[in-house]
Amino acid sequence: MKKIALITLAALLVVSLGCYYADEASETATETYAADLYNRVEIETGNGEITSSVSSDSLITITLTKWVTGPSAKAHLDDIDVSVSEDTVNGTLSVSVTIPTSTVRNYGCDADIELPESLFIDFKTSNGKMRAAGHQNGLRLSSSNGRIEIAKTAGEADLFTSNGDIGVDRHTGDIAGETANGEIYAEVIMVKSAVDSKDTTYGYCRFMSSNGEITLAVPDSVGAQIRLRTSNGEISVDPDLPTQGDYNSDDDIYESKMGDESGEIDLETSNGDVTLKKLD
Repeated sequence: MKKIALITLAALLVVSLGCYYADEASETATETYAADLYNRVEIETGNGEITSSVSSDSLITITLTKWVTGPSAKAHLDDIDVSVSEDTVNGTLSVSVTIPTSTVRNYGCDADIELPESLFIDFKTSNGKMRAAGHQNGLRLSSSNGRIEIAKTAGEADLFTSNGDIGVDRHTGDIAGETANGEIYAEVIMVKSAVDSKDTTYGYCRFMSSNGEITLAVPDSVGAQIRLRTSNGEISVDPDLPTQGDYNSDDDIYESKMGDESGEIDLETSNGDVTLKKLD
């Protein structure tokens, strides 16, 4: 009888926990803003994904989807606070989502943004993947736990995630990316541009991972100083790239140069292969 009672109690516990976590609710809201009043858009959310794309109209469209799981989920959607700052003097539109801390339910908010390609974007999430496509005037993306992807972007790019892969599909311009735990694959078109009234440079391309392989593809026309390093893996360089340099096996580092050496390529990982290849 005791065995039957224990089994029944365990079954009831499983059912009750299932009901506890099955209660979930979401709410979606969309707001638009005049794009000609801004040159920069900042969004910060927590426990949510961020997706951004470009549009041909003159509006900034931001769609936020709040979600809650746990007991009485729907009644707690308003616990998630959204604040908006419209600084037209400095040209900055900021949206900040505050996620409550709770031990009895989970909160989060996903963001989807459409805006003209000329605006700089600065997006941050504490737990979620990020994707941005088409932006032509620079971007900064940061996630504490999630994959970051960018595609067909241009300008100065800064990408950071503490846990996730980084994928770059044809970025044009300077770029830096770092992950503490993930692979990096990037296609970067380094272009020569003026840094002052006299000099021009191919800019920089820097990627770092503490645990994952790094693969970078660049045009063979690039001029750059090259530094590739791994503490546990292989280093390989495409023979179709006109590099001139040496591999130091003692320090697990490959230092080389290409073209006029005006740019910088720096790839480093502590655990994984490092590959530099020609961009087709």
